[in-house]
Amino acid sequence: MKAALFLGLAASIGCIILCGLFLYWNPYSSTPLNERTIIIIYLMLILPACIGIIAALLKNRIIMYIVFSWSLPCALYLSIAKIPGIWNLFGIVLILYLISAILMKKTVST
Repeated sequence: MKAALFLGLAASIGCIILCGLFLYWNPYSSTPLNERTIIIIYLMLILPACIGIIAALLKNRIIMYIVFSWSLPCALYLSIAKIPGIWNLFGIVLILYLISAILMKKTVST
């Protein structure tokens, strides 16, 4: 159960850090992002990451699955849009969300 907690927290905090880099210190672009992009990143990645922290602390696998599903489209796009790049770490964040939810399920059922 501690592994699920650690992975869930690592994924959520990692996602927030990556989003901060993407929004405010993007090493690949010097052009400022428009408002719509910022809103999308906040709604599709940062908000679910904050909920993911709560899900990890509550050890709630259903909420963690929701966080994974919610983040999937945007994080998957960012992870494959530029290969290789730092944004590929969004793919690892998705994997950590999923592993955390699976581990929560296994420990709850035993």
